Amino acid sequence: MAVPFVSRKRLNPRNLEAEGRFYPAAAYISEIGVNQLADEISQSTTLTPTEVIGVIRSFLITVPKYMLMGYKVRLDSFGIFKLGLKTAPACKGHEKATEVTANDIGGVKVLYTPDTMLSTKLEKPEYVKLDARYLTDEEEPDSQGE
Repeated sequence: MAVPFVSRKRLNPRNLEAEGRFYPAAAYISEIGVNQLADEISQSTTLTPTEVIGVIRSFLITVPKYMLMGYKVRLDSFGIFKLGLKTAPACKGHEKATEVTANDIGGVKVLYTPDTMLSTKLEKPEYVKLDARYLTDEEEPDSQGE
């Protein structure tokens, strides 16, 4: 399997007046949904697609529940999911640890750390450039780096 990529024109965030330059960017062919995953998983297990969907839905309810309780969720050779906290915009930091309150929290974010086994599997993939998605020199640069 080869990782698809395209050329994407991006602006230099340090010099927005400079001409954009082209860089490789991951190309996403489409999305795979739960039904497609369930069909494929069911072919390599004794579960029906409906049973796999039930397991996935239960998984999607259970994992966030444990993350909200303060657990890191390890998915064997896939990696660890945990919550991180965003600082509230008004929070400028405090001199003492005892001054920090829940009002200093602006929200949560999901953090993911891949397992070394997964990282090793993804270490040296082949790459294939998708010419059909080539961006021309006339197209607007992507200022967000997507």
